[in-house]
Amino acid sequence: MIPWNLIGLFFSGALQRLLTGLSVAGKWLLADWRNLAVTALALFGAFHHFILQPRMSALLEQSQQLVEAAQLAHLGTISNFIDASAEAQRQAEANAARVKADQEKITDATLADLRSDHAALRLRFDRLRARGAAVDPGRADPAGLPGTRDAAGRAAGAPADQDLRAARDLTPQPLCPSQFVCLTIDQAEQASRDAHNHDRLIDWVIAQSAVRFSPEEPAE
Repeated sequence: MIPWNLIGLFFSGALQRLLTGLSVAGKWLLADWRNLAVTALALFGAFHHFILQPRMSALLEQSQQLVEAAQLAHLGTISNFIDASAEAQRQAEANAARVKADQEKITDATLADLRSDHAALRLRFDRLRARGAAVDPGRADPAGLPGTRDAAGRAAGAPADQDLRAARDLTPQPLCPSQFVCLTIDQAEQASRDAHNHDRLIDWVIAQSAVRFSPEEPAE
């Protein structure tokens, strides 16, 4: 069984001692105002040390964690922005290099075709000059072109060429019909060269305009 009597006696004695201690402390505090001031300072110091300071430390630590998290998020945003800028610069440079390569490829192909056209024209008109000289070598002018006299009798002996007119048809005639433009072989060759240049230039412009300048969209 619990000795309630002993417990009661213990608590009654403890309560009596507590009341006695409080009475003595009260008399000490009231004996001098400095005792009251010292006691108040002691109580405030104990409150600050055991209650206020731990709570302030916890709040400061929490605030420091929030600041560090915000700084890390800001640094992450800056890093992502730098990476995105670098990637955009890389894509822009790659796209510019692609456009330049495509344009140079078109230009090289156009020049190659144009050189081939010029070579074919030279060959055709050299054949015309040779035919004119063979038909009437005595009447060739100082530039190596056939003369301008009527060559109707000589045309029958000239070999046929399905692609080219007879040389005499491209030489100045004494009486050029008003409805025709009569050219020398050199003039006809230059006109043909200019026409080919014009056609190739049109092809070049069309091909260049078809080059895609915007970067290719990424596949989804």
